Amino acid sequence: MKKMVLLILVMIPLLLSGCWDQRLLVNRTLVNGISFDLTKEGKIASSVRALNIKSMGGGQFELNDELVKAERPTVVGLGLDLDSTIAGEIDASKAHVVIIGEELAKKGVQPLIEFFYRNRDSYIASKIVIGKGKAKEILSVEKEKSPIAFVILQLIEGAEKDTVIPRKNTFTVWNNILDPGIDMVLPYVKRIKSDKVEIAGVALFNGDTYTGETLPKEKSSILLLMTNQLDKLNRMAMILDPKGKRQSISFTVRNLTRDLEVQVDKNNQITCKIDLNLDIEVLSFPQEFKDPLNTKELNQNLSNELTKQAKEVTDTLLEANCDALGIGRRISSYHHELWGKINWDEEYRNVRFEPNVKVNIIKTGILF
Repeated sequence: MKKMVLLILVMIPLLLSGCWDQRLLVNRTLVNGISFDLTKEGKIASSVRALNIKSMGGGQFELNDELVKAERPTVVGLGLDLDSTIAGEIDASKAHVVIIGEELAKKGVQPLIEFFYRNRDSYIASKIVIGKGKAKEILSVEKEKSPIAFVILQLIEGAEKDTVIPRKNTFTVWNNILDPGIDMVLPYVKRIKSDKVEIAGVALFNGDTYTGETLPKEKSSILLLMTNQLDKLNRMAMILDPKGKRQSISFTVRNLTRDLEVQVDKNNQITCKIDLNLDIEVLSFPQEFKDPLNTKELNQNLSNELTKQAKEVTDTLLEANCDALGIGRRISSYHHELWGKINWDEEYRNVRFEPNVKVNIIKTGILF
């Protein structure tokens, strides 16, 4: 009996199938960043940043970071062209960053996103960003220690935690495109030096089309707070000018409560009221130390300034025809009859926004 059991244990591994679909690392070229641009001839130019892994023997590998380009009338076939110019099997399953040039984004990003969303080998968590100027120029930045795609990824993740840009990837962007009741905003990046890239704010969209309007980092933070998207924290710095006395202050938003109400009157005038309550920690506020800090007055001054800036943000959204707050979604849900009669793309411009921000200082540091 024991011999029979032993024989079975020996035979089982021989009968099991091996890894028939294995893909060896040394046979692949890993794409970590992709860019798309519109050429002067109206074609789509794509560049990929790829890591070519070469075995040196003895468990040692050599990594080469290269930039490869291709151009076609449409996005279809670009992958084949890129694959034919790269040694080994091209693998885009770890393409962490996809950068779309602003001129191409104005034509609509749906075909580009669909290309990644439908491909089973694509990385559905790829960060989608809009690049100022040519996206290729951003992806071609040289870094000594790390491929630029990884540097951009770190910048994006840091800005997400600071509530400067929204968390957007292939999956969420595709869902936004399919939802007529809300418009998306995407991270906006630019190249500022030959070897430096920075997060510049957010790009405003109408449907899948980039409107050409952006919000700088200071205003994009306020927009995210109005959309109830406070992440780990949010740091801000601004100049207060109460009674002609300029004062600089920096603070961190620690907690957020938002109330958004959409009202429709008998004339079908749509009004959106946004109430924000922010608990903040003051980081820096230069003043005469002999004077006690008037917390009540500072709360009011900050509330007034942030309310003013929130109104500037909503004015920019109307100008860009970007429904980033999802007012259309509220109308379709609670005023279905009205939603069926109006052209939301035209009616949105008539929405009245009434933002109101109330600040509550919960911590001032050891010096105050």
